[in-house]
Amino acid sequence: MIKTTYLYVVALYLFAIFPLETSARNTSFSEYNQIQRVRINFTTPQGYVRQLLLGFTTDNAASDGVDYGYDALNIDSFPDDVSWMINNEQYVIQGVGAFDVSKQYALGMFFSNSGLVTISLDSLENFNQTINVYIFDAQEHTFTHINDYNYENILEEGEYINRFFVTFTNDLSQINFSNLEELNALSIEDSNQSLEQTQIKYLGNTKELYVKSPNRLKNITLFSLQGQQLLKITPTQNITRFPLKRKFHSGPIVVIATDLKSHSTNKTIYSY
Repeated sequence: MIKTTYLYVVALYLFAIFPLETSARNTSFSEYNQIQRVRINFTTPQGYVRQLLLGFTTDNAASDGVDYGYDALNIDSFPDDVSWMINNEQYVIQGVGAFDVSKQYALGMFFSNSGLVTISLDSLENFNQTINVYIFDAQEHTFTHINDYNYENILEEGEYINRFFVTFTNDLSQINFSNLEELNALSIEDSNQSLEQTQIKYLGNTKELYVKSPNRLKNITLFSLQGQQLLKITPTQNITRFPLKRKFHSGPIVVIATDLKSHSTNKTIYSY
């Protein structure tokens, strides 16, 4: 399916679902307009766009769980996609209660392709004043304020669950995480890993890529800054040297090294 068709199908699907907010519970037009909406666009490594909708019901008609008439399952089967995660199921629309700055909503990302992913804020609707919207990366412990800047990252193929969250503050102490123990465990694990980080270097004299990891390496992937995959290799040990001579033109290259424990390290190098 070509890109334009993909986008058209996604658009039809999303607009077909939106009336659920009104028809499923005989909601009046005025009540429908009281729903506060956050629309987020996700651009896949292949350049396709998935829009997710988060709706806040000012009268708490919906909850953070599954609510008939307010939530819409993701019934698509795309090679690269993102969804709201509710009870371990994938949704493209999530209706919840009244807006609360302490809330967070989990994203699930599923990739068959590696490359550049982008998350942007499409629109805010029916808020009396602009709210802050962030993408929280629980692995990197970073917040990206998508009101002002798109979240961009080069990610390997695979599943990303319990890593990315939509939040409304960048103060972690104010956010109510139901899986706080899991996030704390992740923080401890990351701290232990930081004691011996994966090393990625460009050896200018020999024009080689040098990668050394405390764990056995699973793969090493090279990308251009535009997200185009240039090369993917499978090392046989935790230390590897690979000649870049005659492989690429000079310039910046993003290197992602992933070990068998699915820990990833990325670094931008400059080959000459």
